[in-house]
Amino acid sequence: MNRLSAFWNGLPFVARLLVTASLALVVAGSAMILVSARQEARDARADLAADLAGELENLPGALAEVVVIGDFATLQQILDRYVTRPRVARVGFTDTTGISLLGLDPPRRRLAPEWFARALDFRDVRGEAPVVIGGREYGRVALELTSQGLADRAWFRLLDHLGILLLAIMLDFLGIWLVLRNGLAPLRRLQAGADALARGDLGTRLTPEGSPELRHVIDAFNRMAEASQSAIDAQRRAHADLSRFAEISAHHLMEPSRRLGSYAQRLRARLGGDLEDEEARLALDFLERDASRLRRLVRDIQLYLAADAPRAEIVGQDTGAALAEARSRLARHPRLAGASIESTALPAVTLDRPRLIDLFTILLDNALGHRPPGQPARVHVSGERRTRDGRGFARLRFADDGPGIPAGFRQRVFEIFERLPAPESDGAADAGTGIGLAIARRIVESRDGRIWIEDSDLGGIAVLIELPEPADAPASAILPAIDSSLEPPT
Repeated sequence: MNRLSAFWNGLPFVARLLVTASLALVVAGSAMILVSARQEARDARADLAADLAGELENLPGALAEVVVIGDFATLQQILDRYVTRPRVARVGFTDTTGISLLGLDPPRRRLAPEWFARALDFRDVRGEAPVVIGGREYGRVALELTSQGLADRAWFRLLDHLGILLLAIMLDFLGIWLVLRNGLAPLRRLQAGADALARGDLGTRLTPEGSPELRHVIDAFNRMAEASQSAIDAQRRAHADLSRFAEISAHHLMEPSRRLGSYAQRLRARLGGDLEDEEARLALDFLERDASRLRRLVRDIQLYLAADAPRAEIVGQDTGAALAEARSRLARHPRLAGASIESTALPAVTLDRPRLIDLFTILLDNALGHRPPGQPARVHVSGERRTRDGRGFARLRFADDGPGIPAGFRQRVFEIFERLPAPESDGAADAGTGIGLAIARRIVESRDGRIWIEDSDLGGIAVLIELPEPADAPASAILPAIDSSLEPPT
């Protein structure tokens, strides 16, 4: 039943309408034909009974003269001629002495199926009548009338009715198809308009046409398109103003932070060894460190604002080469000291190269920043092809052996300024700005991708991303592992 319901719901509207109308015509037409055939069968039985009664009333008088004189040869001839009359199948005469004469009609080819005759109760009728002359009975005449002709006539009428019903169904199909073909054309254009809106063509407008109901729907679509365009234009203006404000603010903040760091260094160099005040030295240390952090924070804000916009052509990218580039960016970073970064063959993704390298750099830096205290970090990068909503995606997995992230924080770390403290016992920690994973999520989601966190086989966590995959992109070569041969920078 569920399969039938699913099949029915999967049929187009036109097909369901045609099937429903056809079934209605078939049921109504069949009922009408059946009632008509049964009525005809009742009338035929009544006519046959009336014919039998009339024949039995007239036949004895027609045979009386021949019966009285006992001319049985002539009587046989009369019976043979009589049996050729319509509906007469058998006629016989038996005199009082037991002499019998019989006239039989040759068998006729039955045109109506036997089941049809049985279903409508078409049956032969029989009867007898005495031959009485002058009050004396000379014998009895027996008569049998056949219903075959009536059944054949009813059968051909049934076929005629079925032909008319079939013609009505065909005309019904044709009429519904023509009406719907013209009537649903505005709906097809409405669907095309909705698809255009979904693709971002906000200037799509439709000409009202079709029935009054469809005209109202198209008018509502045009009003919706206008409202959507107005809202999106307002949102774009607000976003542009906000982005411009953020860019200007970041630019104006970058210069003071650079000056603070520069003047702190110049002051330290000028004072040199004469700086004996421990509190002053700590103040200079804090000033330099916070100026550096402020510069990084402003830089990351700028990256976050620009993360959803491509900085080059969006094409299929070799993820192995992009990973190698991201690794080289971090080559002199303290976090990479003694680290082991391994990679299997990775599927290609569709993205602009600068943002892909930024994305990989952020994910590698995040994995290296949470290494076990006192141990070199281990990172394993793997990938596979997946299908989602009928589209091909490359799933990349950045797994580390760090302390992990509690389940309750695994969504929060993708929000801006949300971060977990890095372990600092080995001196390699470098507190981040809390924007890195937010930038990664903004890059991934700008391409209709996904990013999330799972447990890692290495004991820490794994950050997984899905990005659109080129249809014919081959997997990149296996990237050689980076092991402890990497030395910390001097």
